[in-house]
Amino acid sequence: MVTAIVISQKTKTVFIGDVGSTDMLAAHTVGAMKVLVLTGWGQGSLNQYRDNWAEVEPDYVAENLLDAVKWVISKNEE
Repeated sequence: MVTAIVISQKTKTVFIGDVGSTDMLAAHTVGAMKVLVLTGWGQGSLNQYRDNWAEVEPDYVAENLLDAVKWVISKNEE
């Protein structure tokens, strides 16, 4: 289970997590990019518990941690 991974480069911070009501809200609060992974609690967080964090949209929803990291790398290349 992914609790949270924070990747920071100078002014870009990416928060990767599997719980919308904690990880995505925390990332939103500090202005970080938000990546929700569907592994661990992610699937339930996105579907059953989405109302707990409905005001926040993840920047990307990843199948797993590898998918999330690949997305982060691709964003850094832009």
